[in-house]
Amino acid sequence: MSSAFSRSLVVPSRGASRRSFVVLSALAGLGLPVLAGCDLPGASKDKGGSASPSGSTASAGGSASASAPAKAGSTEWQKLDGHVMGHKVSVEVSPVVRQDDKTSYIAVKLTRASDDASVDAVDASSYSSKDNKLSISDYLGAGPFRAGTGASLVKLLDTASGRVWSAVNGSGLFLELAPGEDMTSYLSFGKVDTDTVTVMVPMAGFTTVSVLDADKAKKAKIDLSTAQTDIDKYPHAAPELTDPVAIERYTRALDDSTSTHAGGKDITVTLASDVTFASDSAELASGAEAQLQTVAGQLGQHPDGGTLTIVGHTDDVQDDAYNQTLSEKRANAVKTRLEQLTKLDKWQTSVSGKGESEPKIKDTTDQARAANRRVEITLTPTGGTTPKSSGTATPTSSTAHNPSNGKLPDPQGPVAKGAEGVTLTPKSGDTSGEVTITLDHVIRTGGYLLGQVQTTTRATKDSIHNFDQWLEDKEMYHLNSRGEDASAGITEFAADGLTLLAGNERIYPADYLDAEFKAHVPLTELGLIPSIKAGTITVCVVWPDPGGDTITLDHPEGKYSTPNTAYRLTDIPIKNS
Repeated sequence: MSSAFSRSLVVPSRGASRRSFVVLSALAGLGLPVLAGCDLPGASKDKGGSASPSGSTASAGGSASASAPAKAGSTEWQKLDGHVMGHKVSVEVSPVVRQDDKTSYIAVKLTRASDDASVDAVDASSYSSKDNKLSISDYLGAGPFRAGTGASLVKLLDTASGRVWSAVNGSGLFLELAPGEDMTSYLSFGKVDTDTVTVMVPMAGFTTVSVLDADKAKKAKIDLSTAQTDIDKYPHAAPELTDPVAIERYTRALDDSTSTHAGGKDITVTLASDVTFASDSAELASGAEAQLQTVAGQLGQHPDGGTLTIVGHTDDVQDDAYNQTLSEKRANAVKTRLEQLTKLDKWQTSVSGKGESEPKIKDTTDQARAANRRVEITLTPTGGTTPKSSGTATPTSSTAHNPSNGKLPDPQGPVAKGAEGVTLTPKSGDTSGEVTITLDHVIRTGGYLLGQVQTTTRATKDSIHNFDQWLEDKEMYHLNSRGEDASAGITEFAADGLTLLAGNERIYPADYLDAEFKAHVPLTELGLIPSIKAGTITVCVVWPDPGGDTITLDHPEGKYSTPNTAYRLTDIPIKNS
């Protein structure tokens, strides 16, 4: 069991009442005080407070509304009107306040609309909320994934330099709201060393706030003492999350012949050996040319050179000696062809083979063995992964230098313009209804695209089961999109299947290497409960910017998809921040 699970008091559950019972039992077992019939401490709470106007909804076209971005030095709070799993919840976000060189605070005030639908009318959970309390932490909090409470899934993004901060801790434990009530969750982060940051609030949207020093806290209406006191009531700090980490990108060729991973220091292109070579051979196949052109294009974007590592891998079918020799021959064949395609004189190149010793997936299935037959090419550019010609913080993909003929793969489901949306109906289970999905535009900022996909559910019998199937990536079973199993629990109900099509690539939501789980976590919704009766949900997604004026969003069927969950949204305009 990971340290995250061992530290967390929260276990997965789909109902607020049930979840509260489980955690209260855990607290009692640890000897912590629990007061029956009282609100859990750690959050400020008022009735009415600063509730949004009655009936506040998303703006026309399906995007949640937000106030204008704050400029550096501003003490103003920013407001979002989002939809939290079918419920109308407005969010006010404070500036970030640096307490010292180690700790920064932000306050997130959540207000449930006074006319919001009841939990029982929206939530299909078997654990009914008799008091009509909406458990906000089920969707905005880290819950069972790791330490931290309250709205601890809120992220801070520095899109200019491609970094993300995760909350080290949060206050509120559960944020349970009746209609018209509000709560404030304080979140602690490590030092935030920028003048402004983009705040990603799950199921609410994105907004930009300023970053202030401690002497401006009072003017920004932030009480640092209260923030620390509330957080300390249930200490669950994860100190390994203090430092920001690089926002990374992951793309796959539409024919699955290559995948590209770009982080803060390295770019790794993985060649599928079944495309690169004939079976049991080190001779380059016809399909290898396009693959190696992609790599040559990546190298050309970094004229100052750096370190180039080429490593061959095989499956486990033959004996160790045979596989070792084959992996070395394949790696050398790749190097030889790259030398013919582009100059490598400024690259310090190493070539090796690992045989079957480092499988990507530890399994003996055909799918696993195919994934393990590969050549990995890693570029560590001297000047960093930002292309010299780009000027953006996010590495460009092969799209810029290896465009397709403009023809997208055939859609696997309905197609419509993003603003118009698609409507799908369930094809399995004992329920019926429909799900409408729209995305009227995205915002370009610092080499990334910020999108707020809107989904509206209308069940005609009981609920829509497996709601997450319309948003998640079902290509891998119990693995994330990269084939990693360490973050499988986190991405089980994530919107990681909302991909973009550009050039010859499928672009997955931007992600980051989680400092605790040692696996990649996408910058999108993580807490999509599988079943819902009715209502709208705001789904936040960060994508690497492929360029151009419009994008195409594609949710393909995977090997483990429920029927009728594929769709495509086209002609989605890109607006500048």
